[in-house]
Amino acid sequence: MNEIDIFLRLAFLGLTALMFVLSMSAALKTKEMKLIFAAIGFGIFMIEGIILAGGIFNDGLESLVTVSFLVGANFVALVFFYLSIIKR
Repeated sequence: MNEIDIFLRLAFLGLTALMFVLSMSAALKTKEMKLIFAAIGFGIFMIEGIILAGGIFNDGLESLVTVSFLVGANFVALVFFYLSIIKR
């Protein structure tokens, strides 16, 4: 694994963690359900980032990250983002 790959994995984790914390704090202040859906979407991306960053240090964790897992996690996160923007 090269340095750029490590940097991108850690940057992805950091940015998604920041967006999760910001959207969750906004959701708790306003009690808006749409913000909670967005926070869940960022939380799923953050969990994906934790698994990807964990693959840097543990090869066993790296084997869990398959294309179907990544596509499935991204699909579920996008469903929550969709729920956060639709009008009800």
